[in-house]
Amino acid sequence: MTAYNKANNMSKRHTKLNYLSAQTLRSVYLIKVSSIHHTTEKKIFSRGGRVPLVYTNYEVVIHRGNSLKSRCVSQWMVGFKFGEFTWNRKIALYKAKQKKKKKKK
Repeated sequence: MTAYNKANNMSKRHTKLNYLSAQTLRSVYLIKVSSIHHTTEKKIFSRGGRVPLVYTNYEVVIHRGNSLKSRCVSQWMVGFKFGEFTWNRKIALYKAKQKKKKKKK
């Protein structure tokens, strides 16, 4: 019977911690402590940090390298990295493709 119970408890153990930058961790603490910090928008400069559960229904401004992008955090975004919700790469437009488009018109 003990071998059967051990086989049923075979679940994945999560050893990886969710990374939060110091600024995000401070913001989460201030939200929990006082109600003043509920209204201000949150600026995120570390795109590698995870979205905490406290940020649901908040306006978050994420740094894109040269500009900031505003996003509203939903419950489905919790646990993902902030960088997954911004696009910071320039789309490559090659001159050969542009010339082909002009000829077709």
